[in-house]
Amino acid sequence: MASLKAARTAQYVMEAEFTFNFDDQMVPVSGGTAIAGTTEVDFGKTNIAATSFEIINLPEGAVVVAGELVVETAFDTASYAVVVGDSGVADRYLATADRKGAARTPLVPTGYRSTGQNLRIGITNADVCTQGKATVRVQYVLPNRANEVVPN
Repeated sequence: MASLKAARTAQYVMEAEFTFNFDDQMVPVSGGTAIAGTTEVDFGKTNIAATSFEIINLPEGAVVVAGELVVETAFDTASYAVVVGDSGVADRYLATADRKGAARTPLVPTGYRSTGQNLRIGITNADVCTQGKATVRVQYVLPNRANEVVPN
């Protein structure tokens, strides 16, 4: 049995973000298909296949405490389905839904302690886009990390 004492330290919440435009390109989790001789695919300019991207590296042990998906410029498509999770659970933080309109959608932190999986976004675009921009933001803490000592 351990003899416990009140916590006297606190840590800053860390924040990471990933912003993408409809015509930006990135290597997907699957490895992708060739666009101009690369293995990158875009976020909706020509790509209409369901595609997943690892977008934010989370350290092992990270606990997501907040986050959001902000569609800054609407995606001009019939449907732009987005899901946010990791390699273990595809929708751990945001269930699949049409997110084409300009809006802010909070992520749902679960208290899950990461075992090193990076944040992953999945996109399914109904047809090609000529505009659209979004940002995924995530805030997290690391257990046993301290930035400040809180005096009595």
